[in-house]
Amino acid sequence: MKKITILVFLFSAMICFAQEEEGYWQSNWALGPHLVISFPQSEFANVSKTGEGIGGKLLYRLGNTSFLNPRLDFTYLSYGEQKNSQTFSVGYFLVQTRNESFQLTVGPQFSTKIGRFTPYLAPMGGLYIYRTVVSIPELAYYYGIPAAETTQSLTRLGWNINAGVMFDVGLGPLIDFSLRYQTINGAVKTKVKDVTIKSDAKDIDISIGVVFFLKQE
Repeated sequence: MKKITILVFLFSAMICFAQEEEGYWQSNWALGPHLVISFPQSEFANVSKTGEGIGGKLLYRLGNTSFLNPRLDFTYLSYGEQKNSQTFSVGYFLVQTRNESFQLTVGPQFSTKIGRFTPYLAPMGGLYIYRTVVSIPELAYYYGIPAAETTQSLTRLGWNINAGVMFDVGLGPLIDFSLRYQTINGAVKTKVKDVTIKSDAKDIDISIGVVFFLKQE
């Protein structure tokens, strides 16, 4: 996962910096690939370790102002893999367990330009999906038989608040760094005797990436 994340990010960055300078917000659409690191504050859906992955943000300029921009975020996070050998009727196989998350959120981004810096604040909400996938890679590698099963899945609504800053390096794209605090509704289940109590999960994300403006005809 680490190698894929780094390659995707470097490829996206190369595309971004290959653009000619177009100026700030001279296009109505902006797109940004990001690296994301997640720090869950509680255990939920088998997520108890630091996660890492890739994300993207899509911005749209309303009218002639860049102060208020509708924003859509997509994030994929991997919380690590565990491998162990298990015995089946046909022999020993390596079983891989992977915890992962898909997140899709929307909301407004409020920003203001101060010289080369553009600080922003974005309250957002959307869908959070966490799942545990168990697979047997050897079956696919040696026999061409895909063997993967989602053993646990959790889908919840949630909200977050983003605070960040974009920096204009003078090449068109902007360097983007942000901190995100998230609340996922009812994701934590605590069992006390025979009673299951649900509570909200908390998560803190750090992301760094680039934002570039889509060319208009």
